[in-house]
Amino acid sequence: MKSDKSSAKTFPHSEMIWRLDDENPSHEVEVEIAQKLGYGNFVVTRTPAFPDEYPKYSGEAKGILLQVSFMQLSPDKIKGLKSCKIISVTGGGYNHVPIQAATEKGIMVTYVPGYCLEEVSTHAMALMLALNQKLPDCQELVRKGVWRASAVGTIHRLKGLILGIIGLGRIGRAVARKAQAFGLEIKGYDPYVSPKDIEDLGIQLVSFDDLIRTSDFISLHVLLTKETFHLIDAKALAAMKPTVYIINTCRGDVIDESALVEALRAKKIGGAGLDVLAKEPPDPNNPLLHMSNVVVTPHSAYLSQEARYEAKWRAIKAVADALEGRVPEDLVNPEVLTSRKP
Repeated sequence: MKSDKSSAKTFPHSEMIWRLDDENPSHEVEVEIAQKLGYGNFVVTRTPAFPDEYPKYSGEAKGILLQVSFMQLSPDKIKGLKSCKIISVTGGGYNHVPIQAATEKGIMVTYVPGYCLEEVSTHAMALMLALNQKLPDCQELVRKGVWRASAVGTIHRLKGLILGIIGLGRIGRAVARKAQAFGLEIKGYDPYVSPKDIEDLGIQLVSFDDLIRTSDFISLHVLLTKETFHLIDAKALAAMKPTVYIINTCRGDVIDESALVEALRAKKIGGAGLDVLAKEPPDPNNPLLHMSNVVVTPHSAYLSQEARYEAKWRAIKAVADALEGRVPEDLVNPEVLTSRKP
C-alpha cells in the first residue's frame, strides 16, 4: 500500500512505523496520532499486498502495529525483520503473535489490555440479558405475527441468580460491578487472584468445578493460552446446570465448539451468547449461527469510537516509547529487556 508519509511536514523522528491491518478501512486517525508523537513515516499493508511488501518494508520498519485479526506475521517472518524493535498489538490479546520468536529476535511485544473494558463488559451483560429475556424468540414471534406473551416460554427473575465469572481481570471485574446492579450473586474463578484482591468487590472466589456446577450464567474473560484452550469442554459442559447460559466475549477457542454444539442440541445447557468464534469469519453452515437459543455477534463487543481511539493511541505510544529508549507499558515479554543484544 502507498506510504502515508507526509511531504508537507517534517517530523523529529524518521523511523518507519509499519501497520499490518485488514480491519480498519481508513488509517487517518493513526497517522494523526503518529504525527502528534513525532513520526511521519507511517506505512500500511493489507493481507493481499503482504507477500510483495514484506521484502520491501521488513528491513526498514522499526516498529510494527499489528491488528488482532492479522495472522500472517509467522515466526519466519519475524526472523526476517532487520531492525524492528517492537511489535505493538492494537487489541486486548496477543495469542496470534509468536512471542518466543519475537523474544529470540530481541523484539518487544506489547498489547493494550483494558482499553475496551467498559464496552466488552456491557456487551457481555447485553448478551446475558438478551438470552434471559428471550429477546431473539420474542423478535421471531412478533415477525411471525404472534403477539402473545405466553408463547415466549419460561423467563426467570435475574435477582438472586448466580453469575459465574471466569477470569477476574479488569473486564471480569467490570462485569461483576454491572451485574450486581441487577441483583445477581457473583462467583468468580481465577487461579491468579487471591480473596484479598477482590475482598471489596462482592465476589465469592470459588473453584472452577464449583463455579461451573452452580452458576446460572457463566461469563468468560480470559486470555487464550495453552491453559485456557478449550477450557470449556465436553466434561465442563456436562457438569453445568441444564438451564445455564454461557457468555463468551474473549476468544473463541476457550470453548470447544463441537462440544458446545452437541450440548446445545441435546439441551444439556440453556443457551449461549457468543461474540467470538473459533473461526472468524465463520462458515455460513456453522450450526451456532442457526440455533434459536444462541445469540452471535460479529466480534463487536469492543466497538465504540472511544475504545478504538484509545487502543490506537496506546499502541502507537508503545511504539514511540520503544523507539525512544523507554520501556513501553503492557510489555508481554519483559525478558527481552535483558536478553537483547546492544
